[in-house]
Amino acid sequence: MGGRVFCIGNGESRKDFDINTLLGLVIGCNAVYRDITPDHLVCVDQKMVREVFDTKGIVPYPIYTRDTWLPAFRNVTYQKNDLRAVPKLPYEGKDRIDQPFHWGAGQFATLVALQEGATTIYLLGFDLYGSGKDQKLHNNVYKDTHNYWSTDRHAVPHHYWVYQMHKIFELHPNVQFYQVQPDSWILPPEWQNLANLSVITYQNLHTAIQKKQ
Repeated sequence: MGGRVFCIGNGESRKDFDINTLLGLVIGCNAVYRDITPDHLVCVDQKMVREVFDTKGIVPYPIYTRDTWLPAFRNVTYQKNDLRAVPKLPYEGKDRIDQPFHWGAGQFATLVALQEGATTIYLLGFDLYGSGKDQKLHNNVYKDTHNYWSTDRHAVPHHYWVYQMHKIFELHPNVQFYQVQPDSWILPPEWQNLANLSVITYQNLHTAIQKKQ
């Protein structure tokens, strides 16, 4: 399909932005299906795939999950949906951080966007850091809901995200990436010299969308 693609993570930075206004291919992560109908949905945890199927039945979009989970969804009801394996990593590495099982939905959503031929990718809700004054608390718009951790859960360390997304940016120099964040967000040092990555605010994104309507 190509063109402009929006990858919707579930960091709290996007909670006041209306993701229904996005014009282009939309790839969502996990429980984003509760609020919008994405073009593609990435759920790397079995419990999230089951939640989608059990609450929605047959959905009009493909769902991507780990290939090791596919056999768990072979019953007749689940087979009516378009369930696919997440894309393969664009490189090989020997360390734990380089293994597909340690990649999350956001990273795989970005790979799905690239697989779809995206030339421009907007990353919303890819917050990296925890929430709260010291950034140590679980950061997710769906926290305290079914299948999600509670508010007081400690944030997941962000170094895996930083490293893995850097790999994606680095290996796709002809694709323009936009990290959408508030002005207060701090760009990781590892990302600061990437020519194909820019940081824009949600207001900038809203303005850009309006201009293209």
